[in-house]
Amino acid sequence: MIKYYKTIAFSKSILKSHFKFEDKFQVLPINMDCKPQSPYARHFPFFLEYSIEYSNNEPQGIELQTIRLNKEKEILNILSCLTNHRFFSYTPTQNVWGIKFPNKTAKEMTKDELLAFDNEESDYIHSGYYYCGMKEDLQIDCFSEFVSNNIFKNNAKHKYYINNPIDNYQSEIFFPDTLCYALQNYYNLSSKIKKKVNSCIYLACDGMDISEYKRSLSFLSYVSAIEGLVCLEVDNNEIKFFCPDCQSIELSPYKCPKCGRPIWGIKQKFIDFLSRFVFGSEKSQEKYKHIYNLRSKLTHTGKLFISDYEFSLRENDMEKDYNDRLMNLETLQLFRISLDSWLRYENKKNK
Repeated sequence: MIKYYKTIAFSKSILKSHFKFEDKFQVLPINMDCKPQSPYARHFPFFLEYSIEYSNNEPQGIELQTIRLNKEKEILNILSCLTNHRFFSYTPTQNVWGIKFPNKTAKEMTKDELLAFDNEESDYIHSGYYYCGMKEDLQIDCFSEFVSNNIFKNNAKHKYYINNPIDNYQSEIFFPDTLCYALQNYYNLSSKIKKKVNSCIYLACDGMDISEYKRSLSFLSYVSAIEGLVCLEVDNNEIKFFCPDCQSIELSPYKCPKCGRPIWGIKQKFIDFLSRFVFGSEKSQEKYKHIYNLRSKLTHTGKLFISDYEFSLRENDMEKDYNDRLMNLETLQLFRISLDSWLRYENKKNK
């Protein structure tokens, strides 16, 4: 038994056309005529339609809500990691104190309107997007028909992920032309491996969600997500121990460059994986080393990106803040590229 569902989700860039993957899900823009809009909006609503197959009858109540929320999160997260855009939904508890923004910019407002806005008082606000007739719009028995424009960009040599991967209100959503193939392989993974891959994907998405105000944790999330993928291509039996409890190493394919003793080789595995699935040049490998060394400093020495502990307008600090932002974006894109490449790789160790 297959049931079809429709909900509203959000993106940070504007979706102008639709994308459908097999009979599993599709995303499509909302016709905004006569619907709530704001010149200040930085989250843009769109429709998400998806199907769920049940062995028996459709569950009801909280059980159905849980199944649907998990399915929606899975779709939005995998899209966020195989494209340059964050797709997300608001959580049921995402409520805040706030005031309603006017539907005009400050330049368009009269003096009386500006005064009225200055005297607004706060209300406790439930996050969400609602409009008259929405309940009827969300009832479907099959996927909606939609005439699509070309929304794909070439991803040869990872071009899609490298050329201007900026996700903001001034950007339009495009998808890599490798997306369907990567999604096919994702859905064909065994349940055990898919669960591990989802852990990496969810880590990366958590990093995206906190990247503006917790940049150090965001960076660590991206590195941890890559490390999770690395584990899928590493032979668990390649290291032998003198003692399995304390895990003192007897044999390892990785050696300390100074003393020659066997080591875990975690950094080298990280570098080797990215060299294999992203770029393998010497310059790229130096970048991977720098990223892993920075990860170690953040984890073991208490180092933080400057914006996490201090707001500064000093020129040197602003330059460092820019470089920190760039490092975060580069690391996120390394995860996206490696996930895309690994999913499309036919000879992966774990399927």
